Amino acid sequence: MESPASSNLFELQVDHNATVYLRDAARWAKFLAVAGFVFCALFVVVAILALTLLSSLFNSMGVSGSGLGTMGGGFVAIVYSGIAVLNFFPCLYLYNFAARMQLALRNNDQEQLTASFRNMRAFYRYVGVLMILCLGLFLLSIAVLVISTAARPMP
Repeated sequence: MESPASSNLFELQVDHNATVYLRDAARWAKFLAVAGFVFCALFVVVAILALTLLSSLFNSMGVSGSGLGTMGGGFVAIVYSGIAVLNFFPCLYLYNFAARMQLALRNNDQEQLTASFRNMRAFYRYVGVLMILCLGLFLLSIAVLVISTAARPMP
């Protein structure tokens, strides 16, 4: 005999209220994804500007022989490009969720609905792993700070 919870699991249906909520969530997700793509593009533009402007700024200051301008601009460009790449994928997953959800609700298509939820899961998984990595780096930096402060000789 099957338990009531397992038999009800496969009988879930999207009623009118759920459809309204999913449609609204898809609109907001698409807005956030497009805004995220715009910010990714702005990060790439800032990276390119940092690469060119910082090197020319250091050259005008007369520090061109040391390579500091190229190194500083290159470092900033790499960091900003990395941020753009890290932010691109969650925006892509969020956009795919929104587009597929709108298509699924418009055409009453179960495959698109499943693909939409798969993209939502990928979005949350990516953001969750990124959050764990950031928290780990944060804790590691605090530990390094505490250890380096404790190891410093007292005056």
